[in-house]
Amino acid sequence: MRTMGKTTVITAAVLLLAACDPAPPEEAAVHTDPGPVAETFPEVGEIVEASWVEEKMGAPEGRAAAPGPTDYRLSAVVRLRGDAAAKVLDDHECHAGSPAVPESLKGLVPSGVKWLSCELPANGKARTAFVADGADQAFLTSTTM
Repeated sequence: MRTMGKTTVITAAVLLLAACDPAPPEEAAVHTDPGPVAETFPEVGEIVEASWVEEKMGAPEGRAAAPGPTDYRLSAVVRLRGDAAAKVLDDHECHAGSPAVPESLKGLVPSGVKWLSCELPANGKARTAFVADGADQAFLTSTTM
C-alpha cells in the first residue's frame, strides 16, 4: 500500500511540474496597420506602409519569467513619405548600425543596405530608427522601459 501512495505522489508531482513548464514562444504575428507604429514614432513623419510585430520580452527559453510588469518590443519595417528619412537624419544624432530584425520580418528587410541608427527621444520607451540616406524605407524599434 505504501508503494502505491508513493507512486501516486510522484505521478502527481511530475504532472504538476509539466503543467508549469512554459509554453514554447509563438512566432509573432505580422500586422500591417500603420496606426500603432505612427503613434509610437511621430518623429519619422507619415508612414505610408508598415509591417510590424510586437514581441513579449522576458526570461530566456526554458526559464520561468519572474512576476511583474512585462516588457514588449515593437519592430517595424516601414515605407516613409517623401524626404522623411532625410529629416530623421538631420534632426537626430545617427551612427552606423544594423537592426536586430525579428525572424518574421527578415524577408521584408532589404539586404546590402547601409543603415544608420538614430536614437529617438525616450517617451517611456527606448526607440530607435534605422534609416538609409536617400531611401524611403526604415526599420523602427521600440522597447518598453
